[in-house]
Amino acid sequence: NTMSSMNEPCYGILCHRQYVDRVSNALLGVDDEWRTIGDEEEEEVTLSTTPEVDQSSKCLLVPTSMEKGPRKSRTGYSLLVIQSCIMSPAQLPPTARRQLSWAGQLSHKTETICCVVADQTNENNITGKKRTRSNELEEDEQNDSYLSIINTIAAEIWKELTSNGFDIDKEVLRIDAHPKTINSNSEVCLALQRCAKAEMSCISDSPIKLALSASVVTAVVSVVFTSQKVAFWGIARNKQHFEQLNQRLNDYATKEVAVEATDCKSGLNKSSSYQLSADIPVSRAYYKLAQVFEDEHLLHKIANLRGINASGKDSIHLLLNHGSGLDVGASPGGWTQVLCNQLCIPTVALDPAVLAKRVDSLEGVTHIRAELNSKEAIAGIAQHVPYSAIVCDACLSNPKALIEKIHEALESVKNSLAE
Repeated sequence: NTMSSMNEPCYGILCHRQYVDRVSNALLGVDDEWRTIGDEEEEEVTLSTTPEVDQSSKCLLVPTSMEKGPRKSRTGYSLLVIQSCIMSPAQLPPTARRQLSWAGQLSHKTETICCVVADQTNENNITGKKRTRSNELEEDEQNDSYLSIINTIAAEIWKELTSNGFDIDKEVLRIDAHPKTINSNSEVCLALQRCAKAEMSCISDSPIKLALSASVVTAVVSVVFTSQKVAFWGIARNKQHFEQLNQRLNDYATKEVAVEATDCKSGLNKSSSYQLSADIPVSRAYYKLAQVFEDEHLLHKIANLRGINASGKDSIHLLLNHGSGLDVGASPGGWTQVLCNQLCIPTVALDPAVLAKRVDSLEGVTHIRAELNSKEAIAGIAQHVPYSAIVCDACLSNPKALIEKIHEALESVKNSLAE
């Protein structure tokens, strides 16, 4: 058996399956693919703000069937172990944190040389246990195959607890073990109780007080089994596990993503019972663009490509604040809110559809209800030149075609101004 301490932050997380790549990239500091598209003869330039990271060795997707439990949404979550994190999951934007249902700090990695497999020929294993489903026997055999690693980490966890002053008479533990498909929680609990009983010569079979409630437990043991021979585990105090981590995820994070939608036909607030501030986002898309303009590393890269040589925040100011903002396909107005409220620049919202009334009423916002290359749009865009930021949230398979269409419209604006 070998046990090693993790030198860099490591977390086990349950992440919504559709967000695995984005969440793991953010925790590892791996950039999504940002590209600047120039002339057809030029190659596309990829903007990289951090060194390349070997994600395959740092992010382990634990092979497991869908999570079971009373919450149906849990079936859509993947179990991950992410090593060498540059931040805690609690530091992710709320739109990302709401996709995490659980996270645990992992400080140790344990590997066993061999695993104990149940003797399938032993008749005692099946005597008096007629099985109506073949998968029941398979599940028992799978559980037994993990006994070696479970017993090993239980001994190590108990040693770590006692070396850090764990008071068995006063303290209460919570065990979070994954994946649940191997009955990991109860098996780890039983093994840990056996270790404590043997060490302290207790009469009771359950000398350790165990609970689930955040208001009761004093420490939390998090365990993730990545195979029958390897487990990651860690121990955190109550405040670390709950207040500083898990109480910033899932439903807690959803409360931070304030969105008040509007009627698509009238642009009026759907929540008519009270007056809404113009700062409250009209769509979740608001948070996507807001996050981009908070990424100083990315903005510095773009400033350098534009030949802006000022240092620090001066380069970002020169990049974003020398002209107006143009939001192409603006309705209902989430990105228009970002340009107007966050960048504080005059903003043109271009969309034939209705703009939210509370966005349309913002000082500095001009709504042009027309298609991009129409005469009305060209004339309206020309009235607010120059532009320092042009954004578009259209969902297209070919982004280059969209940029070419916008470029064509801007050429028409340029020609109209020259006439």
